[in-house]
This record gives sequence, structure tokens and C-alpha cells, in this order.
Amino acid sequence: MTASASGPVLIGATGGSGTRAIREALVAAGFFMGTTVNHAGDLRHAPPVLDRLINPVLDRTGSLDYRLEDLSNALVATGLEGLRGVAAKVLEEGSQPSLWGWKNPRLMFVLPFLAEALPDLRFIHVVRDGRDIALSDNRQQIDRHFAARHGHAAPQEPDALALAAIRFWSETNLEALACGEALLGERYHLLRLEDATAPDSPALAELLRLLRPDIDAASLAAAQQAVAHRPGHGRWRDLPADSLAALEEAGRPGLARFGYL
Repeated sequence: MTASASGPVLIGATGGSGTRAIREALVAAGFFMGTTVNHAGDLRHAPPVLDRLINPVLDRTGSLDYRLEDLSNALVATGLEGLRGVAAKVLEEGSQPSLWGWKNPRLMFVLPFLAEALPDLRFIHVVRDGRDIALSDNRQQIDRHFAARHGHAAPQEPDALALAAIRFWSETNLEALACGEALLGERYHLLRLEDATAPDSPALAELLRLLRPDIDAASLAAAQQAVAHRPGHGRWRDLPADSLAALEEAGRPGLARFGYL
């Protein structure tokens, strides 16, 4: 990192939570969020590092709220070197921007590494209604990490998989919340997707003013427009009453904490 660059703004979440929209809002607000990205805006430099870290961490700790002291020195060294390398690549792509960052939903699994590797980072933890997440076709995090966290594969029968998915959503997001608040303090930002995309909600504007105090009205309007008209909220409302009750009971801790009940 150069002296001209502030700490990065990073975005993480459960897969399918709308991080693409939040990245687009940051780009509209003047942030450089990397150019080597996939169709969802995820930085392509990050997955090789995350793939080396997440399952070994989960095998050892079973949680997203852990300490680097709980891990082997070799794994910690690999992770810190890898994440610093990712940051260096983003800065190089952007010709040393002062407002910069990247997004990958799985960043929320490695918050202790990020806090150590990039001490000035700011982290946006995007949360979307777990009932919608449980019904989503996006199963990448479950496919990659459920077995490492729980010691067995996720069920494949649709109803059982939905219940496992919302438990996974609840547990991992609550752990990321605890870890982010403890390690980052005011540099940790929780953002519900439903609030960010609601036209009458000040949540996105308030966050952008925190991240960029000098943001002008035009950039703020462009950022808010970037997240407008996002479909898919409330798909769980079509569930039969008994299925919905089971889903809400399985995800109750997270649904209650994040204001969905």
C-alpha cells in the first residue's frame, strides 16, 4: 500500500446477498473496486487465497469468529501474505487510487486475517433476509464450506437443504458480526440489502457519507440509482405456512438479530 492510498473498503456476505449491487454503488460513488472481476463483480485475485484459508480455518475452529492465535503459524503466514498480495494487485490495477477496495462474499470468513493484513480496512457486511437466502439457487458457500464447518455434507433433499441453508446463514452471519465488531469497531459496517435498496431508506446514503465524507450530491444520487430496482425480495412469502414456520424456527437467532422477525 502506498502513502497516497487509504485503507480499502471490502464487501463480504453470504452468497446471494446482493454484494454486486453494493459494489456498483461504491463504483458510482467514486471508489475503484478492481478491474479483474467476474460477472458478479467478485475480484478474481481473491479466490485462490480464500480457497487456501477457509476450509482449514473451519476444520480447526468451526467458526467465523476466531483468533489467528488459534491457527498454525504456517497458515497465518500464508493468509497474510496472500491477502496483502491481493491488495497490491488492486492498487496496481487502479494506479494507486485513494478510494479503493474489492468485493468477494467469502471475505467474511477471513476477517481476522484481513484485520491483521490490512489494518486500515473498512468492511461492509451485507445481510439479506435469510428466508430468501434459504430458497436461493446460490449454494456456492454451502457446497464449498458446509462440510468443513459441520463435519458432514449438507443434505440434498430440498426441504432439508433449505433448513440447513438458513441455519448456515444465521450462524455464519452472527459469527461475522461478532468478529467484525470486536476487531474493527467503527470500521465494521452492517448493511441490510433491503434497507440499501429501499428508495425511502437513508441506510446507503449514511454509509457512503461515512466512507467518503466529501461525496457530492451527484455521486450520491448515482450510487443510490445503482442499487434501485433489485428484484427477489420476499420470495419466502409464497411458502406454505408450515414450511415457513419451520424455516423461521431454524433461522430464528439470525432472523431476530438482523431485524427480519
